[in-house]
Amino acid sequence: MIKQTFPLKKLLIKGLSLVIILAIASSIFLFASSISSGNFPKLNRLKYPALGVAILSLLLSWLAEGLRVKLIADGLGEPIPFVKLLGINLASSFTGNVTPFNSGGVPTQIFLLCRIGLAPGKAGALVTIRMVVTTLLFTIVSPFLILFYHARFSFGILRHVTTIAIPLAIILSIGLVIFIIKPKLVSNLLLKILNSLKLGRLGYKIGPYLERLTLEVEIFQRSIKEFRNWVNIILILLLTILYWFLFFGIAPLLMYAFGLNPAGKITEIILLQFILIFVLAYIPIPGGTGVMELSLYSLLVFIPLQFRAVFIFIWRFLSYYLSTFVGGVVLLKILNSRIQSAATPD
Repeated sequence: MIKQTFPLKKLLIKGLSLVIILAIASSIFLFASSISSGNFPKLNRLKYPALGVAILSLLLSWLAEGLRVKLIADGLGEPIPFVKLLGINLASSFTGNVTPFNSGGVPTQIFLLCRIGLAPGKAGALVTIRMVVTTLLFTIVSPFLILFYHARFSFGILRHVTTIAIPLAIILSIGLVIFIIKPKLVSNLLLKILNSLKLGRLGYKIGPYLERLTLEVEIFQRSIKEFRNWVNIILILLLTILYWFLFFGIAPLLMYAFGLNPAGKITEIILLQFILIFVLAYIPIPGGTGVMELSLYSLLVFIPLQFRAVFIFIWRFLSYYLSTFVGGVVLLKILNSRIQSAATPD
């Protein structure tokens, strides 16, 4: 019997358990607060075609993200099938959603890309380019949005997190840009560190591993240089914007589903989501579960109280819980297929 264990397995289980506990606790609080008003939402009036369009917007966002990673892979000279990349994205979203700071997503993506044949250096280059574009978009836009909505975010934990998040995001963006523009500078620094390790007592034991890592750093450096094609970069940027447009469009579409008129509020509800996702990335709670729900409850004052809890629950189900569940299923399927292939005799 062949046993397959996945890295961070215990952390994933703990993270998933925490997400479930916080989701249940926050949902009970939200529904209790809504019901206390004496008004009950009439869900029989829910407009299902609009709900269907909201679900379609979510599915299209998954496809846009898959196409974005496909373009990056093609730019690196790795024509990976779109379906495989889509599965890896979803599997990575699961580990990211159930770990603090979304920390499990990147290692999972690199791990699964290597499993389908990419060298670790190229897998690292692909994931780095993907991170750079998204991080830059949020870093450039979010500080202006937060300044604009300062009065709405000048309370409690969000105020403190925002104070820390903006400088960290700017530093991270600068570091990532240097990583892309001057990969040799970063790789040379890393190579110096690796070479210094060879001189230590463990040099003989870890020497082969350090040589392999040195080779992967060089592959990473070459991959970044080969990728720098402005047409590819512009297309990837446009797909990044499309992905977030589709993702943030779920909430306004849900307003239609609840029979609410989002006219004049579409821009506000999109900007509020943008800010919250930016800020909650710096809170060590998987997916910002609990904090996101309670923040939305206090900020979405234009949603009638009797609808607000149900609205937030359905929005979080589509934007977070559904992708987490689907990603978990896809990850299990990928890992089980690896176990079966290893168990099959030649």
